[in-house]
Amino acid sequence: MKKYDIALFDLDGTLSESEEGILDSVRTIFKETKRPLPAERVIRSFIGPPMYDSLIRCGFEQEDARKAMEIYKRSYIESGIYKNKLYEGIDDVLRKLKSEGVRLGVASSKYQKFTDRVINMLGIEEFFDMVGGSTLKSDKPIDGCKPRWSKLDVINYVIDDLRTGKDDRIVMIGDTGFDAEGAARAGVDFIGCIYGYGTKEDMEENYSIGTPIFAENPMDIIPIIIG
Repeated sequence: MKKYDIALFDLDGTLSESEEGILDSVRTIFKETKRPLPAERVIRSFIGPPMYDSLIRCGFEQEDARKAMEIYKRSYIESGIYKNKLYEGIDDVLRKLKSEGVRLGVASSKYQKFTDRVINMLGIEEFFDMVGGSTLKSDKPIDGCKPRWSKLDVINYVIDDLRTGKDDRIVMIGDTGFDAEGAARAGVDFIGCIYGYGTKEDMEENYSIGTPIFAENPMDIIPIIIG
């Protein structure tokens, strides 16, 4: 008997190896805005949280951050997006979970259009019942949907679509403290992927409602979810 009815996957660092494309586009922002390039650890911290929030954290004013987002979007569309690849074994994980009747969703802080495009490019769209990404703060609500600016917003958006009853057992799978925090705030279990870009310590610290279960590689996820 499966342990969870619904499994939500982060995208970057969980389903796909995306570091190269994201960081190249982040570096393009600093180059084109003629700002000093931050230390590598700061650049790497852009993987995971919403891009706008990371820009503000690096000293961009709101209007400058919005312009920087346009630079990022252009660079990512032109080249960054094509540097994504699936982690080895992820397709087998998704296929097995789907065959066991687990409802699968993507809950990514990446902009919705990029999330959709990456999932399709990786060829794994068939496995997911729902794909959720973030919206820009400048976006207007579409079809009555609320804006999705935080990880919690995206998680709740996907859960609302996949949930069939209040007794559904739900788990979020991610690789950063932001994923862990979003899962904790949503009140769902959390699997931390230590093969991704975050750290075990950061995920433990930010999952405030319990202790995460950790997966050292993608195949570890299967027995955690279906027992």
